[in-house]
Amino acid sequence: MARGYRPNVGMMIINREGRVWMGLRARSEGMAYRMQMPQGGIDKGETPITAVYREMREETGLHPKDVRLLTVAKKWYKYDLPPTVRRRRSIRGQRQKWFLFLLTAGEEAFNLSSDVYQEFIDYQWMALEDIADAVIPFKQAVYRHVIDDFRPYVERVRQGG
Repeated sequence: MARGYRPNVGMMIINREGRVWMGLRARSEGMAYRMQMPQGGIDKGETPITAVYREMREETGLHPKDVRLLTVAKKWYKYDLPPTVRRRRSIRGQRQKWFLFLLTAGEEAFNLSSDVYQEFIDYQWMALEDIADAVIPFKQAVYRHVIDDFRPYVERVRQGG
């Protein structure tokens, strides 16, 4: 692990129109940036792929049978947490491995209250080009890298491939 960066996974879930699932974060009332893609920490003993499926189930209610893995980002991306957001001084930020999934199930597969600690209270499908501007500024650079990595796959889905 890069010193001070918590290992983490992130997932972009797209529908057949190539629109991106963006969750409305719980406990974010009054905040300027309330949307984000699902993400979460990699627990001790987990691989990134097992962590991403666990986080997917916890945060969206989706299961592996509800999605198809299209690709995994080749690089790990990291971002620094602002000092006002850090819970522990030893954690400087997040180091993330990103995954792209195509939703193959229907909307009814989502269950945002499937976990005791509900991460999202609602969601919307957004254009790929709009998602970076919808998230908190300290995550925007990572989102732009992920958009660049996944754009060819999203375009293929948009074109029916």
